[in-house]
This record gives sequence, structure tokens and C-alpha cells, in this order.
Amino acid sequence: MHRASFLLLFLPLWKLPRVAALHSGKWCFAGCELALNYADFNDTDAGSKKIRSCQSTLRATSLYLCIDEYCDERGRSEWLRVSNETCIGIANATLPPYDIIAGYSPQERAEIRRLSADEALTYPTAGEVLIPEESFFERAFTTLEAAYFEVDIHRVYGWCMYYFWGIVIAIGMGTRLISLIGSIRRQEWQAIPTSETSIEEPHPSKRSQPPSLAYALLKRFITVPATFNNRCSQPLGWCTIPPRIQSLTILAFIVLNIVLCTVSYRVTHGNLYWPQEHIQLWRYVSDRTGVLSLANFPLIWLFGTRNNVLMWVTGWGFGAYNNFHRWVARVATVQAVVHSVGYTVMIYERGGWPLFTKYLGKHYFWNGELATIFMCLLLAFSVYGLRRSHYEIFLTTHIILSIIVLLTMYYHVAIFIDGEWTIFIYPCLVLWILDRALRALRILSFNPQFWNTKATATYSASCNLVRLEVPFTQTRLQQPKPGTYYYIYDLSNPLYAHQNHPFTLAFVTSGRGRATEQGTTANTNADAAAIPLRRPSSSSSSFTGNSDDSASTEADALLSPSPSSSSPGRTPALIFLIRPYSGFTSRLAKLAATHTHAHAPSSLRILLEGPYGPSAPLHHYPHILFIVGGTGIAVPLSHLTHLLSSSSVASLRIVWAVREHAFLAAVVDEFARVLEDERVVLDAHVTRDEEGKDEALDEGEGVRGVRVEAGRPDVGAVVEDAAREAGCERLAVVACGPAQMADQARRACVGVLGRGYRGVEYFEESFKW
Repeated sequence: MHRASFLLLFLPLWKLPRVAALHSGKWCFAGCELALNYADFNDTDAGSKKIRSCQSTLRATSLYLCIDEYCDERGRSEWLRVSNETCIGIANATLPPYDIIAGYSPQERAEIRRLSADEALTYPTAGEVLIPEESFFERAFTTLEAAYFEVDIHRVYGWCMYYFWGIVIAIGMGTRLISLIGSIRRQEWQAIPTSETSIEEPHPSKRSQPPSLAYALLKRFITVPATFNNRCSQPLGWCTIPPRIQSLTILAFIVLNIVLCTVSYRVTHGNLYWPQEHIQLWRYVSDRTGVLSLANFPLIWLFGTRNNVLMWVTGWGFGAYNNFHRWVARVATVQAVVHSVGYTVMIYERGGWPLFTKYLGKHYFWNGELATIFMCLLLAFSVYGLRRSHYEIFLTTHIILSIIVLLTMYYHVAIFIDGEWTIFIYPCLVLWILDRALRALRILSFNPQFWNTKATATYSASCNLVRLEVPFTQTRLQQPKPGTYYYIYDLSNPLYAHQNHPFTLAFVTSGRGRATEQGTTANTNADAAAIPLRRPSSSSSSFTGNSDDSASTEADALLSPSPSSSSPGRTPALIFLIRPYSGFTSRLAKLAATHTHAHAPSSLRILLEGPYGPSAPLHHYPHILFIVGGTGIAVPLSHLTHLLSSSSVASLRIVWAVREHAFLAAVVDEFARVLEDERVVLDAHVTRDEEGKDEALDEGEGVRGVRVEAGRPDVGAVVEDAAREAGCERLAVVACGPAQMADQARRACVGVLGRGYRGVEYFEESFKW
């Protein structure tokens, strides 16, 4: 971008040196050229007007006299050099030397015929030297100055999109750095043990001080709350509302675009390009919105990629950048619509529909029209209801329409010289290729023989869940952690092999270690934090083909092993719990159910791409509260081993809303040893059936810290009790469950922050797209 264009952004419009520029600069020379271009000098042979303008002595003399009368010498030599280079390229000729006007006396100049605007607009043929009238020259000068000011300011305002998001990302990096420094300062320092006794004694953690009042106020009013109406995880009709901090960022971006689309328009009287002032405004607005729309393209592609480097440097999740992706795309689409409507209005006013039809024959024009139409279709096929209920349709249309938009937009702007506007198209292509390459790398890192990745699927009709088990070999690139998710491709059906679907990792089965006396597998892996303990349960029959068994519940889907899962030396496996709806999940459930009735799990070939997403830094908090529902219990269970191995954790409470008593019984049975830890409390709220109630109560009574109640939990009261018990120390509240429960937990955290509990932090374990 030219330095002059950049400076325009910071120069008040009323301070631009218009009067001084009238007699200096390139627009003065160009103003003389524009005024004299209306006359056709007849001292040259027939040919194109561009060639004759380089060969005509009458025109050159008129041009030099105009420049000598209205312009000073600054920049004249450079203008002559550029003009001569242009003429050499066009006509293989140079302009006559500037000193051909040296012999004109002031009296002779005064007698030269003056070309008025009215005469010029008749496009006269001239056989003599002409000088534009001063008023005509001023019109030509102001026309060019205004037009090229707009061209420059369009570019400047286009780059403002990147200034804005650069500031946003810098703030994110700064807060992440501050958080990292705070975590390092809170690291637990322990003395070197000098005896076996000192090894056995626990070392007290260095309890962190609560955050500052300013940070607590920031959490209470900006970063934690929903935007309004306490709805964040819950959709509002077919719309989703981001958290308040994201909504404020998006609102600022929208306001910035509105402002930049409505300011700095130089509408001039007597404009030679567009005499009607409303047409001038349409032209400037159309060009401005077109440039801003195009400038937003790389941001759309950057924020929409899975392997977005900004997620790594800011610590923000895919959901945050996906919200930015959608809103930048919406703004760009509205701008593209205004751009297209504006040019349609101008063409229609100039020549009606016949002229518009003529323009449709120009490739750049119809490509631009198609680009706008397909951008609107992209928005229509990206509404929340379609994304949620018909993900496959959304994914397919999104890819196809995005490719079409890029192609049509490229051919729309390719007519401009030197790739002036295609510079915004190429980054989109580079980002797309880079993202696809990193996706392939993630697939290969999971299994270099990617074509041979096999999974087993079993289906429980009683709880309507599919358990997908994918064996894997853990590497440095493949270290499953709680809260991460993977994209699954089904290669068993070639018709759908191109589709991929995101699923959160439920837990990992351990294939290494030794069988303990209790029948569990004792994990010796250093990454035990992600691998909850598992052992066969007498009631685990849901995934063994006996779907009619009364004990077949959601608990079996989560915890029961397949027939050989407890065998020492068995390959570790990633476990995904999938609720079937339509499309891929429905096909998977039908396939698994068919084999389940045959008393054997279904086998299918897949590709696994991941892991994606950060794991919440819960080990930095002395007090942790999990508020979960249904299969969301996998989140706290997957964290338990790691958290309880840290002496910094003083208390860990799990509040679980579960439908079936038998599910509760299985969890208590499987994790009894971990639940015996005096720091752990499990409050189970059974919301639906009575079946298995006695078994659940028996299990609960036999384990310390397990409490069973009927009905849904009072999330607000739970969070307030936990905050009161934590006092001035830090408390992490983690929500994973139904959208309504997550919103209740968010609202409750805002409430306790308002009551002075500054150490409360809110985390939401959910995949948002």
C-alpha cells in the first residue's frame, strides 16, 4: 500500500491542502489531460485516440500551455518521464519536448482560444491550440482528485479490517501471556525429600491469592456472562448468541464496518465522470463496500479453518473463532449485496435494462453477480437449524459454494492490472491448502496406514447411544486429553467418505498395565490423566447384544467393556459416545444395531483426524466443581486421576444429573476406589426412572462421598455453596451437559462474582460450531 494512502487515514479531510494541490502534484497535470481529452485534434493520421494523443503536436502544445498556466514545476519532470514511457509502449513514440511552448509570449497565450466545459462536452474537433477555461480545468482537477482520493481511501479502510483484528488478537495474546505468568508463579514448590517419611508426607500447596478486583469485575460484566437474557448455550430460535465478550467484539467490528462504509465521500459539483451527485455517491459507496467485502475474505477463511494458528497463540477455542468467522462472512455478504445493487442502479439509470443486459455479457460483471448470489446462498445454508439437524447438507453445500465464490470473485477482479485486488483472493487459497495439509498430517499421525484404521461400533437401544471404539498407538503427536475432540470419516461407504463429523472424546481405555486384585487395569502410562479406570460390571450388558436386559442402560454405553477389553496387553482405544440423530449418526446406529443383534460389534473403516481443542487447566485450582448431565460425566471422570494426583487440589465436587439409577450404579461401581478419596464428593441427581434404584442406593451407601437425590439439581445453589466453601481461594466451575444446565451454571457464576467471590472461573466443555 502506498505511503500516501496510509497517511490519508490519519489526515482530517478538512485539512487536505486542496488550494495548494491545485497548482502542484500529479492531479494538476492529469487535470489538463482530462480537460483536453474532450477535444479531437486533427493534426495526426487516423488511428486510436490513445496513439493520436501521443503523436499530436497540437495536443502536446495545448497540454504544455495548460500545465504552464495552472501548475507549478514540482513533479513536472517525473510526469513527463512517465508520459513518455506510456507513449513508447502505446505508439512507439515520445511526446514533443516541453520547450516547444517557450516561444509563446504572454500576449499570444492570452489570444489562444479557451475551451469551455459546455463546448468540451460536445467533443469538438480541433485544428488549433486550445487551453481549458479555468472553471473547466477546476472541474477536471476536482473530478480526478475526488475520484482518486476515494480509490486510496478505499484501500486504507480495507486494511483497517486487519488493524482491528490485529488489536483483538494482541489483546488475546496479552491475556494468555498474563495467565501463563500467573500459572508459573502459582507453581507448587516442594523441598527435596530427605527420607522415606518425608516422601510419604504430602507437601502443602502454595494456595493462590484471589484475582484483583478489576479482573473480577471484568469477569462479572464482560467475559463470563451471556450477551443478554441468560442464553448462551441455548439457541434463540434458529440463532445462536455468543458470550458477551465475543458479542462486544463482533459488535465493534460491525460498527467499524458501518462507519467505514458511510464516511469520507467527496461528492463534488460539476463532476465530469458522474455529473449527478447521487450517482457519484452510488459509485463511491459501491466501490467502498466492494473493497471492504473483498478485504474481509482472508479473515473469513482464516477464522473458519480448523488448524487456525490464532487458536494456539490466544488460547481461544474453535467456537470463538467460528463465531468470528460467521459474522465476518455476514458483514462481507451484506457489503457485496450493496456493491452489486449500487452498480445495478447506476447501470439502470444510465441505460435501463438493455444496458444491464449488455453488461451481463461481460465476464467480470456476471462473475461478480454470481459471487454475490452464491455468498447469499452460503448464508442461507449456514443457519443454525441446518447446521444442527442436517450437518451433512451444511458441510457439502458450504464446501461447494465456497469454492464457487472464490472462483467467481477471482474472475470478477482479475481485470485489474498488477493483481491489485487478487491479493485478497490468494491468501484464501493458501489458507485452505495449508489447513488441508495439516488435517492430513493429523490423520497420518494417528495411523500412518490411514487406510487401515478400523473401529468397532455397538449400539444400545435402551439408551439410544452408539459406542465407537478406535484402537490407537499413542505417540508424541497423539496424546488424548480431556475435552478434546476428533473428526471422523466413514470409509466403509464410498458415497459418504468425503464427509467428516466432530465428536468429543469420551474416555480412553488402557491396554497396558497389570490386572489388579479388584479386576481393574492399573495404568502405568504417564498420561494417566486422560484414562479413567474401568473394570467389568455385573450389570454391563447393554453392548453385548442383549438389548432386552433390564440392566442395559446408558451406564453400559459409557463404561462397559467389550468382551476382551480387560485383557492385559490389549491395544488402547479411544471411546466415543454418539447419540444418533439423522445422517451419519443414524446410519452408524443402524449398522451397529444390526451387528449387535447378532451378538457381535460392527466393524468399519474410518479416518480419525485430531485431536483438536484445549484441555482446561484445572490443576491450577484448589477447588473444582463439575456440573454435568448424562454422558457428560465422562468429563470429570477423565480428569479425576490427574487432578487427585496433584496436592494443589483441596476439594473436587461432581454434581451429576442422570436419567437412570443403573447408570449411577455402574459409575459408582467402576470408580469406587477414586471416589473414596476424601477430597471427592459426588452428588447424583436421578431425574427419570425408578429402575435400578435399589442397586444405585446400595452402591452409593457403600462409597464415601456419594450422595443420591431425586430430581434436577439446583445449579444456582450448588455454585453458591461451592463458592462459599472456597472462600477467598480459586474455584473452577466446569459445565458439561444440556444447554440449559450450562446457561444456569454460567448465570450462577456471574451471580457469585457479584457477591464478592472473585476467585470463581467458569469453563464450558462443549463443542460449538
